Amino acid sequence: MTIQELRILPPLAVGRLGAGSPMDNYNAEVDPQKPLGYRKLTPAETFVIDPGTGEITGTRVPQVLRFTENGKVRSVAPFLEVWALTSEGQLEPLTKTLLERAGLTPAAVTWRVHVGNHKVYRRTGVEADRIEAVVGPFSDHAPHALLGDCQNFWPNKRLPLGQVQYIKPTDTFPEIRLRFTPAHGNVYGSSKEQPTQGKSSDPNISDVLYDANKGTWQGHYDKSGDPTLTIPANIYAGDQVGDNWVSKGYLDDECDGLVYVELTVDGRTLTAYGRIGAGPPAYAPDSYPVRTVADELEQAMHGPVTPQNEATLAQAEEIIRRAFETVRLMNTAVMNGNTVNGQVDVASTMVRQDTADTGRRFEPIMASSLVDTEAVLNLHQNVFTALRGGTAPWFSDVLREYDQIGDLSAKGRRKMPALMRGADGRYMALTRRQVDLIRKVARRDIFAPEEPGLATPPPNKKEEQG
Repeated sequence: MTIQELRILPPLAVGRLGAGSPMDNYNAEVDPQKPLGYRKLTPAETFVIDPGTGEITGTRVPQVLRFTENGKVRSVAPFLEVWALTSEGQLEPLTKTLLERAGLTPAAVTWRVHVGNHKVYRRTGVEADRIEAVVGPFSDHAPHALLGDCQNFWPNKRLPLGQVQYIKPTDTFPEIRLRFTPAHGNVYGSSKEQPTQGKSSDPNISDVLYDANKGTWQGHYDKSGDPTLTIPANIYAGDQVGDNWVSKGYLDDECDGLVYVELTVDGRTLTAYGRIGAGPPAYAPDSYPVRTVADELEQAMHGPVTPQNEATLAQAEEIIRRAFETVRLMNTAVMNGNTVNGQVDVASTMVRQDTADTGRRFEPIMASSLVDTEAVLNLHQNVFTALRGGTAPWFSDVLREYDQIGDLSAKGRRKMPALMRGADGRYMALTRRQVDLIRKVARRDIFAPEEPGLATPPPNKKEEQG
């Protein structure tokens, strides 16, 4: 048996910023008796890492889940595992034993990581504003800091973007793994005067990195009508100066990029890569957004149509549950554009965006009296109950289609999901695959034999990997 190909699994791992120790694993479980209640968070088995040697020294199940530590948010630091496709056609974890059969040791595995933070570059379009960090190739088990370089930084200044570590395999834990630990979630600044040693006088930032004499980020503003801008524009910290939203020159320490692994077997060099990223902490860990990256990937892999025999009630219920959880975190009266405490247009909402983008009259999306949070949650409860009872064929008709996101008619704005925008700046729609699944379930024959998989879905596991 020989090693033919390599894979990195998962192919995409998202960490979360935090200055505390890595978060422990846990499961988010649905209570079958309260399917729309808060998910129960239960501790799960978690690796214990010796940061000095890079070894996994054991596992533990914490008695209590803690998302902060000494007032600091605990990060989510995922593992990426290397898998091998063997000559027998089997895909299995790459381990010390498998390497030994090929006459190799763990030192034969080499890693390279390339991440970047292109948020400033995305706004300015200036190549010198790209922030990138590259480490490797390396085969040791020491932590390797991801320090971002940028041409427009002050001399000897770099942006900390976290670290990576090749976990040292042992007889007990022989798998080949890399761990990505994101940065702390700090904010950094810009100045026209070279910063002195020590912490900046600005309480909002950890350090001054960006030389505002060389770059334009401090004082930058998005030019109206620029077709290269994200929608909506002006999504950075700034001040209103005349008609322009002017950048304060802040930087964050999020990043995303690629992890490469390489192994030479019998004179052939095998390679694989995976993707990593870091985002803000999850402050509602017992809830899930109504539309996620996982939904996009599922549609990309399997297409926009769910086969009839694969559309189960459990899947449809999970989408409704996530919609319920999303609404539970919203101030629906404000998001609807209601007058609140005598004030009109009190927050960034789709109502404001409709007016700013198209000149549509500013008016609430739904009737103001109908959007009390409790009333909206009751609506989702009724939909959930109707789906279970097989009496919800009407529900799919109120879902927004993917090509209706720009429909600003009163009826179009009231489609579901309501009050929320997608990444394109217009009204949110579920993926075509999600809508198709819900339609198949909502319109099923209520007297048909029960399909497999109609029970409450298995618990969702939060892969925090501490």
